[in-house]
Amino acid sequence: MDKKFEREYFELDSQDKHWWLAVRRKIIKDLLSSNFSQPSSTKILDFGSSSGEFVRYLQKLNYDVSGCDVSEEAVIKGQQKGIVNLTVLKDNCLDFPSNSFGVVLALDVLEHVEYERSAIEEIHRVLKENGLFIIFVPAFKFLWGIQDEISHHYRRYTVHSLLAMVQKSAHFEVIKKSYFNTFLFLPIALIRLLSKILNINRESDLEINNHFLNYLFFHIFNFERKLLRYLSFPFGVSVLLVLKKK
Repeated sequence: MDKKFEREYFELDSQDKHWWLAVRRKIIKDLLSSNFSQPSSTKILDFGSSSGEFVRYLQKLNYDVSGCDVSEEAVIKGQQKGIVNLTVLKDNCLDFPSNSFGVVLALDVLEHVEYERSAIEEIHRVLKENGLFIIFVPAFKFLWGIQDEISHHYRRYTVHSLLAMVQKSAHFEVIKKSYFNTFLFLPIALIRLLSKILNINRESDLEINNHFLNYLFFHIFNFERKLLRYLSFPFGVSVLLVLKKK
């Protein structure tokens, strides 16, 4: 990951001000609360936890959460801020016993992993029987842009391609599959396509200096979040899969 972008992401994630990060947290909270009535008895692994801000967020909700990340710098930064249970991930090998976790989260992580199937196999190993695997990834190759480049993404997905890859790697039952960030799909797609055609360089998609736009996007995406509890969307900027280990 580009170091400048990584520092920017650390800052935004810790402040929870960016519309995308703020609503993404709410989506995960919805999924967890709808499946687990007692947070303290739910052991969660955040796979690709960066500096651990989301680990801390879930710990404050009384979940038993651990995090791991390939970036030693990110893990150290989190530990310096007092976030506990963070470890450095090496070669996709999870330093946890088999059947350890009731939930594994991979939130916009698999697109960073060159050999994604080995990561899926390890995640399946550490999940308990009937444990949940929650995946967020960016959607559609034609949306490839500067954010993918600076984030060192290997790919973007469709629901079908993600599900096919996962099912080749390990045995899961599908609980939910959907695109999301659907209401903002057209303007985001238009901006990205025009940026390519006109060769407009933006440093990062995380750049939103206009507070009104951030406020507007938050409320649009947050309204969609409420619908996502009951619906699955046919297209969007991202893909959501909720899987159960069988």
